[in-house]
Amino acid sequence: MKNFYKLTLLIALVFGAATTQAQDLDFGIKAGVNYASIADIEGGDPDSKIGFTGGVFIGARFNALSVNAEVLFSQQGAEFDSEKVDLDYALVPIIAKIHFLRIFNVQAGPQFSYLVNESDFIESEKLDVSGAVGVGLNLPSGLRVDARYNVGFTDAFENFEGKNKFYSIALGYSFL
Repeated sequence: MKNFYKLTLLIALVFGAATTQAQDLDFGIKAGVNYASIADIEGGDPDSKIGFTGGVFIGARFNALSVNAEVLFSQQGAEFDSEKVDLDYALVPIIAKIHFLRIFNVQAGPQFSYLVNESDFIESEKLDVSGAVGVGLNLPSGLRVDARYNVGFTDAFENFEGKNKFYSIALGYSFL
Protein backbone atom coordinates (compact mmCIF):
# COMPACT_ATOMS: atom_id res chain seq x y z
CA MET A 1 0.00 0.00 0.00
CA LYS A 2 2.94 2.35 0.74
CA ASN A 3 4.17 1.94 -2.85
CA PHE A 4 0.75 2.87 -4.21
CA TYR A 5 0.73 6.11 -2.19
CA LYS A 6 4.30 6.93 -3.25
CA LEU A 7 3.43 6.32 -6.91
CA THR A 8 0.30 8.48 -6.66
CA LEU A 9 2.28 11.30 -4.99
CA LEU A 10 5.02 11.13 -7.63
CA ILE A 11 2.44 11.27 -10.43
CA ALA A 12 0.72 14.24 -8.79
CA LEU A 13 4.00 16.15 -8.42
CA VAL A 14 5.07 15.55 -12.03
CA PHE A 15 1.61 16.35 -13.29
CA GLY A 16 1.40 19.48 -11.10
CA ALA A 17 4.69 20.77 -12.48
CA ALA A 18 3.51 20.17 -16.04
CA THR A 19 0.19 21.95 -15.53
CA THR A 20 1.88 25.26 -14.66
CA GLN A 21 2.76 25.63 -18.37
CA ALA A 22 -0.59 24.37 -19.69
CA GLN A 23 -2.91 26.40 -21.90
CA ASP A 24 -6.06 24.70 -20.62
CA LEU A 25 -6.84 22.80 -17.45
CA ASP A 26 -9.45 20.08 -17.29
CA PHE A 27 -11.03 18.68 -14.11
CA GLY A 28 -14.13 16.57 -13.77
CA ILE A 29 -15.94 13.35 -12.99
CA LYS A 30 -16.69 10.32 -15.13
CA ALA A 31 -18.66 7.08 -14.92
CA GLY A 32 -19.32 4.17 -17.25
CA VAL A 33 -19.19 0.43 -17.81
CA ASN A 34 -16.46 -2.18 -18.28
CA TYR A 35 -16.66 -5.37 -20.32
CA ALA A 36 -13.90 -7.34 -18.59
CA SER A 37 -12.24 -10.74 -18.83
CA ILE A 38 -8.99 -12.53 -18.09
CA ALA A 39 -6.53 -13.06 -20.98
CA ASP A 40 -3.80 -15.69 -21.40
CA ILE A 41 -5.25 -17.88 -18.67
CA GLU A 42 -4.30 -21.49 -18.06
CA GLY A 43 -7.04 -24.05 -18.58
CA GLY A 44 -9.60 -22.25 -20.70
CA ASP A 45 -11.18 -19.12 -22.00
CA PRO A 46 -13.42 -17.45 -19.38
CA ASP A 47 -16.62 -15.58 -20.11
CA SER A 48 -16.61 -11.79 -19.85
CA LYS A 49 -18.21 -9.80 -17.06
CA ILE A 50 -19.87 -6.38 -17.07
CA GLY A 51 -18.97 -3.93 -14.28
CA PHE A 52 -19.00 -0.29 -13.23
CA THR A 53 -16.18 2.24 -13.55
CA GLY A 54 -16.12 5.80 -12.25
CA GLY A 55 -14.07 8.50 -10.58
CA VAL A 56 -12.33 11.82 -11.20
CA PHE A 57 -9.90 13.18 -13.79
CA ILE A 58 -7.56 16.12 -14.12
CA GLY A 59 -5.81 17.17 -17.29
CA ALA A 60 -3.60 19.77 -18.89
CA ARG A 61 -3.73 20.66 -22.57
CA PHE A 62 -0.83 21.95 -24.64
CA ASN A 63 -2.26 22.83 -28.09
CA ALA A 64 -3.00 19.47 -29.77
CA LEU A 65 -1.52 17.36 -26.95
CA SER A 66 -2.92 16.83 -23.47
CA VAL A 67 -2.10 14.66 -20.48
CA ASN A 68 -4.77 13.31 -18.12
CA ALA A 69 -4.42 11.63 -14.76
CA GLU A 70 -7.43 9.78 -13.39
CA VAL A 71 -8.38 8.02 -10.18
CA LEU A 72 -11.11 5.47 -10.87
CA PHE A 73 -12.92 2.61 -9.19
CA SER A 74 -13.28 -0.34 -11.57
CA GLN A 75 -15.19 -3.63 -11.29
CA GLN A 76 -13.38 -6.30 -13.30
CA GLY A 77 -13.04 -10.08 -13.39
CA ALA A 78 -14.56 -12.94 -15.38
CA GLU A 79 -16.75 -16.04 -15.14
CA PHE A 80 -15.25 -19.55 -15.06
CA ASP A 81 -17.75 -22.42 -15.41
CA SER A 82 -20.52 -20.38 -13.71
CA GLU A 83 -18.10 -19.28 -10.94
CA LYS A 84 -17.66 -15.50 -10.86
CA VAL A 85 -14.25 -13.96 -10.22
CA ASP A 86 -14.85 -10.46 -8.89
CA LEU A 87 -11.87 -8.09 -8.86
CA ASP A 88 -12.38 -4.47 -7.84
CA TYR A 89 -9.52 -2.06 -8.44
CA ALA A 90 -8.50 1.52 -7.77
CA LEU A 91 -7.07 2.59 -11.13
CA VAL A 92 -4.62 5.39 -11.87
CA PRO A 93 -4.28 5.78 -15.65
CA ILE A 94 -1.91 8.42 -17.04
CA ILE A 95 -3.25 9.10 -20.53
CA ALA A 96 -1.69 11.17 -23.31
CA LYS A 97 -4.21 12.50 -25.82
CA ILE A 98 -3.69 13.88 -29.30
CA HIS A 99 -6.58 16.19 -30.27
CA PHE A 100 -7.84 16.84 -33.79
CA LEU A 101 -10.85 18.59 -35.35
CA ARG A 102 -11.38 20.45 -32.03
CA ILE A 103 -13.46 17.71 -30.37
CA PHE A 104 -11.89 14.31 -31.19
CA ASN A 105 -8.85 12.69 -29.57
CA VAL A 106 -6.86 9.46 -29.58
CA GLN A 107 -5.48 8.21 -26.27
CA ALA A 108 -2.73 5.96 -24.97
CA GLY A 109 -0.84 5.47 -21.74
CA PRO A 110 0.03 3.27 -18.78
CA GLN A 111 -2.39 2.34 -16.04
CA PHE A 112 -1.54 1.36 -12.47
CA SER A 113 -4.10 -0.59 -10.46
CA TYR A 114 -4.41 -1.55 -6.82
CA LEU A 115 -6.74 -4.40 -5.81
CA VAL A 116 -9.33 -3.27 -3.24
CA ASN A 117 -11.64 -6.33 -3.26
CA GLU A 118 -11.49 -9.89 -4.60
CA SER A 119 -13.48 -13.13 -4.69
CA ASP A 120 -13.06 -15.31 -1.60
CA PHE A 121 -11.82 -18.42 -3.40
CA ILE A 122 -8.94 -16.90 -5.38
CA GLU A 123 -5.71 -15.13 -4.42
CA SER A 124 -4.96 -12.11 -6.59
CA GLU A 125 -1.93 -9.88 -6.91
CA LYS A 126 -2.42 -6.51 -5.24
CA LEU A 127 -0.74 -4.44 -7.95
CA ASP A 128 -1.51 -4.62 -11.67
CA VAL A 129 0.15 -2.72 -14.50
CA SER A 130 -1.60 -2.36 -17.85
CA GLY A 131 -1.76 -0.23 -20.96
CA ALA A 132 -4.74 1.68 -22.31
CA VAL A 133 -5.57 2.88 -25.83
CA GLY A 134 -8.73 4.57 -26.97
CA VAL A 135 -10.63 7.41 -28.54
CA GLY A 136 -12.50 10.32 -27.03
CA LEU A 137 -14.89 13.14 -27.70
CA ASN A 138 -14.72 16.52 -25.89
CA LEU A 139 -17.91 18.51 -26.42
CA PRO A 140 -17.97 22.30 -25.83
CA SER A 141 -20.65 21.84 -23.13
CA GLY A 142 -18.08 20.10 -20.91
CA LEU A 143 -19.28 16.59 -21.70
CA ARG A 144 -16.60 13.95 -22.32
CA VAL A 145 -16.93 10.49 -23.84
CA ASP A 146 -14.06 7.98 -23.67
CA ALA A 147 -13.88 4.48 -25.15
CA ARG A 148 -10.78 2.46 -24.20
CA TYR A 149 -9.23 -0.97 -24.43
CA ASN A 150 -7.03 -1.97 -21.49
CA VAL A 151 -4.71 -4.96 -21.47
CA GLY A 152 -2.68 -6.17 -18.50
CA PHE A 153 1.11 -6.50 -18.59
CA THR A 154 1.33 -8.37 -15.26
CA ASP A 155 -0.42 -11.49 -13.99
CA ALA A 156 -3.51 -10.78 -11.93
CA PHE A 157 -3.25 -13.92 -9.78
CA GLU A 158 -0.68 -15.34 -7.37
CA ASN A 159 -0.97 -19.04 -8.24
CA PHE A 160 -1.58 -19.06 -12.00
CA GLU A 161 -1.18 -16.96 -15.12
CA GLY A 162 -3.84 -14.60 -16.38
CA LYS A 163 -3.92 -10.92 -17.24
CA ASN A 164 -6.77 -8.46 -16.86
CA LYS A 165 -8.27 -7.07 -20.05
CA PHE A 166 -11.33 -4.92 -20.52
CA TYR A 167 -13.15 -2.51 -22.75
CA SER A 168 -14.65 0.56 -21.12
CA ILE A 169 -16.91 3.36 -22.18
CA ALA A 170 -17.43 6.33 -19.89
CA LEU A 171 -19.31 9.60 -19.90
CA GLY A 172 -17.74 12.49 -18.06
CA TYR A 173 -18.26 16.13 -17.25
CA SER A 174 -15.50 18.76 -17.01
CA PHE A 175 -16.03 21.56 -14.49
CA LEU A 176 -13.36 23.81 -16.05
